[in-house]
Amino acid sequence: MLTLDPIIFKLESQIPYVSPDQAIALFDAEAKEHNLVLAPLGKDQYRIETPMGMIDLLTHDDAVRLKISSPNKEALYLLKEGVDDHIGHSTNHSQEPLQWRGDLPAGETPPNFREVSVTSTQPIGRTFVRVTVRGKGIERFFDTGMHFRLVFPKQAGSVPVWPYLDEAGRTVWPKGEQELMRPVYTVRKIDKEIPAFDFDVFLHEGGPTADWASQAKEGDKVGLMGPSGGWIPEADNILIAGDETAIPAISRILETIPVSTKGTVFLSIEKEGDQIPVTHSPSISVEWVIRDGRSHECLLDQAKKAELPEGKGAFVWLAAKKSVARKAKHYFRDEKGFNTKNSYIAGYWEEV
Repeated sequence: MLTLDPIIFKLESQIPYVSPDQAIALFDAEAKEHNLVLAPLGKDQYRIETPMGMIDLLTHDDAVRLKISSPNKEALYLLKEGVDDHIGHSTNHSQEPLQWRGDLPAGETPPNFREVSVTSTQPIGRTFVRVTVRGKGIERFFDTGMHFRLVFPKQAGSVPVWPYLDEAGRTVWPKGEQELMRPVYTVRKIDKEIPAFDFDVFLHEGGPTADWASQAKEGDKVGLMGPSGGWIPEADNILIAGDETAIPAISRILETIPVSTKGTVFLSIEKEGDQIPVTHSPSISVEWVIRDGRSHECLLDQAKKAELPEGKGAFVWLAAKKSVARKAKHYFRDEKGFNTKNSYIAGYWEEV
Protein backbone atom coordinates (compact mmCIF):
# COMPACT_ATOMS: atom_id res chain seq x y z
CA MET A 1 0.00 0.00 0.00
CA LEU A 2 1.24 3.49 -0.83
CA THR A 3 2.22 5.83 1.97
CA LEU A 4 0.69 9.27 1.45
CA ASP A 5 1.23 12.65 3.06
CA PRO A 6 -1.60 13.89 5.31
CA ILE A 7 -4.76 14.50 3.28
CA ILE A 8 -5.88 18.12 3.38
CA PHE A 9 -7.67 19.08 0.15
CA LYS A 10 -10.82 17.42 -1.20
CA LEU A 11 -13.30 17.46 -4.10
CA GLU A 12 -16.63 15.70 -4.61
CA SER A 13 -18.85 15.08 -7.64
CA GLN A 14 -21.61 12.85 -8.91
CA ILE A 15 -21.50 10.89 -12.17
CA PRO A 16 -25.07 11.16 -13.43
CA TYR A 17 -24.78 9.13 -16.63
CA VAL A 18 -23.24 5.81 -15.52
CA SER A 19 -24.54 2.96 -13.37
CA PRO A 20 -22.65 1.65 -10.33
CA ASP A 21 -21.55 -1.44 -12.25
CA GLN A 22 -20.31 0.68 -15.15
CA ALA A 23 -18.41 2.98 -12.78
CA ILE A 24 -16.73 0.06 -11.01
CA ALA A 25 -15.67 -1.44 -14.35
CA LEU A 26 -14.38 1.95 -15.61
CA PHE A 27 -12.24 2.68 -12.57
CA ASP A 28 -11.01 -0.88 -12.24
CA ALA A 29 -9.75 -0.81 -15.84
CA GLU A 30 -8.11 2.59 -15.35
CA ALA A 31 -6.43 1.46 -12.13
CA LYS A 32 -4.97 -1.62 -13.82
CA GLU A 33 -3.72 0.52 -16.72
CA HIS A 34 -1.57 2.45 -14.22
CA ASN A 35 -0.55 -0.58 -12.14
CA LEU A 36 -2.90 0.48 -9.33
CA VAL A 37 -5.74 -1.32 -7.54
CA LEU A 38 -9.44 -0.53 -7.10
CA ALA A 39 -9.88 -1.93 -3.59
CA PRO A 40 -13.24 -2.51 -1.85
CA LEU A 41 -13.50 -0.68 1.49
CA GLY A 42 -16.90 -1.95 2.53
CA LYS A 43 -20.43 -1.99 1.23
CA ASP A 44 -20.76 0.22 -1.85
CA GLN A 45 -17.36 1.88 -1.44
CA TYR A 46 -14.09 1.45 -3.37
CA ARG A 47 -10.74 3.23 -3.33
CA ILE A 48 -7.73 3.79 -5.60
CA GLU A 49 -4.59 4.96 -3.82
CA THR A 50 -2.21 6.88 -6.08
CA PRO A 51 1.04 8.81 -5.52
CA MET A 52 -1.01 12.02 -5.72
CA GLY A 53 -3.85 11.05 -3.40
CA MET A 54 -6.96 8.90 -3.17
CA ILE A 55 -9.98 8.40 -5.41
CA ASP A 56 -13.03 7.08 -3.55
CA LEU A 57 -15.95 5.62 -5.51
CA LEU A 58 -19.27 5.37 -3.68
CA THR A 59 -22.19 3.50 -5.21
CA HIS A 60 -25.60 3.42 -3.57
CA ASP A 61 -29.17 3.16 -4.86
CA ASP A 62 -28.04 3.44 -8.50
CA ALA A 63 -26.16 6.67 -7.74
CA VAL A 64 -22.41 7.12 -8.21
CA ARG A 65 -20.36 9.64 -6.24
CA LEU A 66 -16.67 10.43 -6.41
CA LYS A 67 -14.42 11.84 -3.70
CA ILE A 68 -10.85 12.92 -4.42
CA SER A 69 -8.38 13.66 -1.60
CA SER A 70 -4.83 14.98 -1.96
CA PRO A 71 -2.08 16.52 0.18
CA ASN A 72 -1.94 19.70 -1.95
CA LYS A 73 -3.98 21.60 -4.51
CA GLU A 74 -1.64 20.73 -7.39
CA ALA A 75 -2.11 17.00 -6.85
CA LEU A 76 -5.85 17.47 -6.30
CA TYR A 77 -6.18 19.32 -9.60
CA LEU A 78 -4.17 16.71 -11.53
CA LEU A 79 -6.25 13.87 -10.10
CA LYS A 80 -9.45 15.72 -11.02
CA GLU A 81 -8.25 16.37 -14.56
CA GLY A 82 -7.30 12.71 -14.95
CA VAL A 83 -10.72 11.57 -13.73
CA ASP A 84 -12.52 14.05 -16.00
CA ASP A 85 -10.50 12.92 -19.01
CA HIS A 86 -11.01 9.21 -18.30
CA ILE A 87 -14.75 9.47 -17.73
CA GLY A 88 -15.28 11.76 -20.70
CA HIS A 89 -13.46 9.49 -23.14
CA SER A 90 -14.78 6.21 -21.72
CA THR A 91 -18.45 7.23 -21.65
CA ASN A 92 -18.63 9.57 -24.68
CA HIS A 93 -19.70 12.36 -22.32
CA SER A 94 -16.70 14.63 -22.83
CA GLN A 95 -19.12 17.50 -23.53
CA GLU A 96 -20.84 16.99 -20.16
CA PRO A 97 -18.06 17.59 -17.62
CA LEU A 98 -18.55 16.68 -14.00
CA GLN A 99 -19.65 19.32 -11.50
CA TRP A 100 -17.06 19.41 -8.70
CA ARG A 101 -17.39 20.95 -5.24
CA GLY A 102 -14.55 21.49 -2.80
CA ASP A 103 -11.13 23.02 -2.35
CA LEU A 104 -10.33 24.56 -5.75
CA PRO A 105 -11.36 28.26 -5.56
CA ALA A 106 -13.15 29.67 -8.61
CA GLY A 107 -11.46 32.48 -10.52
CA GLU A 108 -7.89 31.34 -9.88
CA THR A 109 -5.52 29.87 -12.45
CA PRO A 110 -5.12 26.08 -12.20
CA PRO A 111 -2.86 25.13 -9.26
CA ASN A 112 -0.25 23.58 -11.57
CA PHE A 113 0.00 26.75 -13.71
CA ARG A 114 2.89 29.22 -13.45
CA GLU A 115 3.51 32.42 -15.43
CA VAL A 116 7.19 32.84 -16.28
CA SER A 117 9.35 35.11 -18.45
CA VAL A 118 11.66 34.31 -21.32
CA THR A 119 15.21 35.36 -20.41
CA SER A 120 17.07 34.25 -23.56
CA THR A 121 17.02 32.14 -26.72
CA GLN A 122 19.88 30.58 -28.64
CA PRO A 123 20.16 28.28 -31.68
CA ILE A 124 21.21 24.65 -31.16
CA GLY A 125 22.49 23.50 -34.52
CA ARG A 126 20.33 24.51 -37.46
CA THR A 127 17.13 22.74 -36.40
CA PHE A 128 16.60 23.65 -32.73
CA VAL A 129 16.33 26.75 -30.58
CA ARG A 130 16.90 26.69 -26.83
CA VAL A 131 14.59 28.87 -24.71
CA THR A 132 15.42 29.81 -21.12
CA VAL A 133 12.62 30.82 -18.73
CA ARG A 134 12.48 31.91 -15.11
CA GLY A 135 9.78 32.95 -12.68
CA LYS A 136 8.16 32.47 -9.30
CA GLY A 137 7.39 28.85 -8.50
CA ILE A 138 9.44 27.44 -11.37
CA GLU A 139 11.20 25.07 -8.95
CA ARG A 140 8.21 22.71 -9.12
CA PHE A 141 9.44 21.65 -12.58
CA PHE A 142 12.89 20.58 -11.39
CA ASP A 143 12.42 17.20 -9.72
CA THR A 144 8.96 15.73 -10.27
CA GLY A 145 8.69 14.89 -13.95
CA MET A 146 10.50 15.56 -17.18
CA HIS A 147 7.69 17.09 -19.26
CA PHE A 148 5.44 20.15 -19.05
CA ARG A 149 2.93 22.05 -21.15
CA LEU A 150 4.07 25.32 -22.68
CA VAL A 151 1.19 27.82 -22.83
CA PHE A 152 1.32 30.81 -25.17
CA PRO A 153 -1.11 32.82 -27.37
CA LYS A 154 -1.95 31.29 -30.74
CA GLN A 155 -2.06 34.81 -32.19
CA ALA A 156 1.51 36.05 -32.28
CA GLY A 157 2.19 39.23 -30.36
CA SER A 158 -1.06 39.24 -28.39
CA VAL A 159 -1.18 39.71 -24.61
CA PRO A 160 -1.92 36.32 -23.03
CA VAL A 161 -5.13 35.71 -21.10
CA TRP A 162 -4.59 32.73 -18.83
CA PRO A 163 -7.00 29.87 -18.01
CA TYR A 164 -9.00 29.93 -14.78
CA LEU A 165 -11.23 27.61 -12.72
CA ASP A 166 -15.01 28.09 -12.77
CA GLU A 167 -17.50 27.42 -9.97
CA ALA A 168 -17.68 23.72 -10.90
CA GLY A 169 -13.92 23.23 -10.71
CA ARG A 170 -13.53 23.09 -14.48
CA THR A 171 -10.66 24.72 -16.36
CA VAL A 172 -11.90 27.53 -18.64
CA TRP A 173 -9.61 28.14 -21.60
CA PRO A 174 -9.78 31.40 -23.61
CA LYS A 175 -11.28 31.12 -27.09
CA GLY A 176 -11.27 33.10 -30.32
CA GLU A 177 -8.53 35.69 -30.62
CA GLN A 178 -7.34 34.83 -27.10
CA GLU A 179 -6.92 31.09 -27.80
CA LEU A 180 -3.83 29.51 -26.26
CA MET A 181 -1.49 26.82 -27.55
CA ARG A 182 -0.35 24.19 -25.01
CA PRO A 183 2.09 21.67 -26.51
CA VAL A 184 4.16 19.31 -24.35
CA TYR A 185 7.92 19.91 -24.00
CA THR A 186 10.86 18.56 -22.02
CA VAL A 187 12.69 20.32 -19.22
CA ARG A 188 16.14 20.17 -20.79
CA LYS A 189 18.58 21.84 -18.38
CA ILE A 190 18.03 23.21 -14.88
CA ASP A 191 19.71 26.08 -13.04
CA LYS A 192 18.64 25.85 -9.40
CA GLU A 193 20.57 28.97 -8.34
CA ILE A 194 18.74 31.51 -10.55
CA PRO A 195 16.27 29.52 -10.64
CA ALA A 196 15.49 28.82 -14.32
CA PHE A 197 15.34 26.05 -16.89
CA ASP A 198 15.88 25.51 -20.60
CA PHE A 199 13.75 23.69 -23.14
CA ASP A 200 14.57 22.95 -26.78
CA VAL A 201 12.14 23.53 -29.66
CA PHE A 202 12.44 21.67 -32.97
CA LEU A 203 12.12 24.19 -35.80
CA HIS A 204 9.87 22.36 -38.23
CA GLU A 205 8.06 24.31 -40.93
CA GLY A 206 4.53 25.35 -40.07
CA GLY A 207 4.81 24.48 -36.39
CA PRO A 208 3.14 27.07 -34.11
CA THR A 209 5.69 26.54 -31.33
CA ALA A 210 8.56 26.74 -33.80
CA ASP A 211 7.20 30.07 -35.05
CA TRP A 212 6.80 31.30 -31.46
CA ALA A 213 10.32 30.21 -30.43
CA SER A 214 11.87 31.85 -33.51
CA GLN A 215 10.35 35.19 -32.49
CA ALA A 216 10.56 34.89 -28.68
CA LYS A 217 12.53 37.61 -26.90
CA GLU A 218 13.60 38.51 -23.41
CA GLY A 219 10.68 39.53 -21.23
CA ASP A 220 7.97 37.65 -23.14
CA LYS A 221 5.42 36.07 -20.79
CA VAL A 222 4.51 32.39 -21.16
CA GLY A 223 2.67 29.87 -19.05
CA LEU A 224 3.86 26.50 -17.79
CA MET A 225 1.59 23.66 -16.66
CA GLY A 226 2.81 20.52 -14.98
CA PRO A 227 5.03 18.72 -14.47
CA SER A 228 3.15 16.22 -16.62
CA GLY A 229 4.99 12.94 -16.20
CA GLY A 230 7.89 11.20 -17.82
CA TRP A 231 11.12 10.51 -16.02
CA ILE A 232 14.52 8.90 -16.35
CA PRO A 233 14.30 5.11 -16.85
CA GLU A 234 16.21 2.95 -14.39
CA ALA A 235 18.09 0.46 -16.53
CA ASP A 236 21.35 -1.46 -16.76
CA ASN A 237 20.96 -2.00 -20.50
CA ILE A 238 18.80 0.24 -22.66
CA LEU A 239 17.68 0.64 -26.26
CA ILE A 240 16.55 4.18 -27.16
CA ALA A 241 15.08 5.46 -30.42
CA GLY A 242 13.49 8.76 -31.35
CA ASP A 243 13.07 11.42 -34.01
CA GLU A 244 13.65 15.17 -33.69
CA THR A 245 10.67 15.65 -31.37
CA ALA A 246 12.20 13.18 -28.92
CA ILE A 247 15.84 14.34 -29.06
CA PRO A 248 15.48 16.80 -26.12
CA ALA A 249 14.05 14.06 -23.87
CA ILE A 250 16.66 11.55 -25.04
CA SER A 251 19.46 14.06 -24.43
CA ARG A 252 18.17 14.66 -20.89
CA ILE A 253 18.06 10.90 -20.27
CA LEU A 254 21.59 10.33 -21.58
CA GLU A 255 22.98 13.09 -19.37
CA THR A 256 21.23 11.70 -16.29
CA ILE A 257 21.49 7.90 -16.37
CA PRO A 258 24.44 6.27 -14.54
CA VAL A 259 27.67 6.02 -16.52
CA SER A 260 27.50 2.26 -15.97
CA THR A 261 24.33 1.95 -18.05
CA LYS A 262 25.00 0.29 -21.39
CA GLY A 263 22.93 0.87 -24.46
CA THR A 264 22.29 1.80 -28.07
CA VAL A 265 20.60 4.99 -29.26
CA PHE A 266 19.11 5.74 -32.67
CA LEU A 267 18.29 9.37 -33.51
CA SER A 268 16.28 10.04 -36.66
CA ILE A 269 16.77 13.32 -38.57
CA GLU A 270 15.84 14.44 -42.07
CA LYS A 271 19.20 15.53 -43.49
CA GLU A 272 22.92 15.12 -42.95
CA GLY A 273 24.05 18.19 -41.06
CA ASP A 274 20.94 18.32 -38.85
CA GLN A 275 22.84 16.61 -36.04
CA ILE A 276 23.26 18.44 -32.74
CA PRO A 277 25.69 17.78 -29.87
CA VAL A 278 24.53 14.87 -27.68
CA THR A 279 26.43 14.17 -24.48
CA HIS A 280 26.64 10.52 -23.38
CA SER A 281 28.90 8.11 -21.52
CA PRO A 282 31.35 5.78 -23.32
CA SER A 283 29.08 2.82 -22.57
CA ILE A 284 26.37 4.31 -24.85
CA SER A 285 26.59 4.19 -28.65
CA VAL A 286 24.68 6.78 -30.67
CA GLU A 287 23.76 6.34 -34.34
CA TRP A 288 22.12 9.02 -36.48
CA VAL A 289 19.48 7.71 -38.88
CA ILE A 290 19.23 10.02 -41.91
CA ARG A 291 15.78 9.79 -43.48
CA ASP A 292 16.56 11.86 -46.59
CA GLY A 293 12.96 11.60 -47.77
CA ARG A 294 12.37 8.08 -46.48
CA SER A 295 9.44 7.14 -44.24
CA HIS A 296 9.74 7.79 -40.49
CA GLU A 297 9.49 4.02 -40.09
CA CYS A 298 13.17 3.75 -40.96
CA LEU A 299 13.82 4.61 -37.31
CA LEU A 300 11.94 1.52 -36.16
CA ASP A 301 13.65 -0.58 -38.84
CA GLN A 302 17.03 0.36 -37.38
CA ALA A 303 15.90 -0.28 -33.82
CA LYS A 304 14.71 -3.76 -34.81
CA LYS A 305 18.19 -4.60 -36.11
CA ALA A 306 19.81 -3.74 -32.79
CA GLU A 307 20.59 -6.32 -30.14
CA LEU A 308 17.74 -6.21 -27.65
CA PRO A 309 18.61 -5.41 -24.03
CA GLU A 310 18.19 -8.46 -21.82
CA GLY A 311 17.94 -9.28 -18.15
CA LYS A 312 16.26 -7.70 -15.15
CA GLY A 313 17.64 -4.23 -15.93
CA ALA A 314 16.64 -4.18 -19.62
CA PHE A 315 14.60 -1.26 -20.96
CA VAL A 316 13.28 -0.03 -24.32
CA TRP A 317 12.50 3.68 -24.82
CA LEU A 318 11.02 4.95 -28.10
CA ALA A 319 9.19 8.15 -29.02
CA ALA A 320 8.34 9.26 -32.55
CA LYS A 321 5.46 9.72 -34.97
CA LYS A 322 2.28 8.08 -33.64
CA SER A 323 2.03 5.54 -36.46
CA VAL A 324 5.63 4.47 -35.79
CA ALA A 325 4.93 4.18 -32.06
CA ARG A 326 1.92 1.93 -32.69
CA LYS A 327 4.06 -0.46 -34.73
CA ALA A 328 6.81 -0.28 -32.12
CA LYS A 329 4.37 -1.30 -29.39
CA HIS A 330 3.30 -4.30 -31.44
CA TYR A 331 6.90 -5.33 -32.09
CA PHE A 332 8.48 -4.79 -28.67
CA ARG A 333 5.51 -5.73 -26.50
CA ASP A 334 3.47 -8.22 -28.49
CA GLU A 335 6.35 -9.95 -30.24
CA LYS A 336 9.37 -9.44 -27.97
CA GLY A 337 7.72 -9.58 -24.55
CA PHE A 338 8.41 -6.13 -23.16
CA ASN A 339 5.71 -4.50 -21.01
CA THR A 340 4.77 -1.13 -19.53
CA LYS A 341 7.24 -1.61 -16.67
CA ASN A 342 10.34 -2.15 -18.82
CA SER A 343 9.45 -0.06 -21.84
CA TYR A 344 8.26 3.44 -22.69
CA ILE A 345 6.79 3.78 -26.18
CA ALA A 346 4.99 6.99 -27.10
CA GLY A 347 3.66 8.80 -30.13
CA TYR A 348 4.72 12.43 -29.88
CA TRP A 349 3.09 13.75 -33.05
CA GLU A 350 1.02 12.98 -36.13
CA GLU A 351 0.45 14.62 -39.47
CA VAL A 352 -2.67 16.75 -39.80
